[in-house]
Amino acid sequence: MVLPTDLTTIKYIRLDAQAARMSERTRESTDETRAPGYERVERELLGGTLDLDREAARLASMGEPTRFTLLYLIAQAERIESGELADALDRRQNDLYHHLNRLEDAGLVGKFRDGDARVYELSPLAETFVPQVFDAISERAEAV
Repeated sequence: MVLPTDLTTIKYIRLDAQAARMSERTRESTDETRAPGYERVERELLGGTLDLDREAARLASMGEPTRFTLLYLIAQAERIESGELADALDRRQNDLYHHLNRLEDAGLVGKFRDGDARVYELSPLAETFVPQVFDAISERAEAV
């Protein structure tokens, strides 16, 4: 077994593990069985290994316009300071922390300190699919 040595990777693993435990507890607390459509998605799309509620919540976190814009800016810049994000959206940094925290809680972005600045970047998980989401949207816009 290869253990991650990068602290950022360890943090993402910890966040996903916490979310998985919360989803499992939620599922255990309901006695209802899932409808066949949900079971099919869990089996065919998620391979029985990913959690439907967690993946839907991850996508939902992207669905708010400010968070969508922040995620796009972070993806384009690879690493960007919170002050730059605030300037780009003409907002105060404090006004954006709620949105950035939601993206972090969803496992989509990570942050670290560089002196006094908070620097944001896509998580390793987000790097696997967020650029493709934005590429697909861009292609759709060009086709219209």
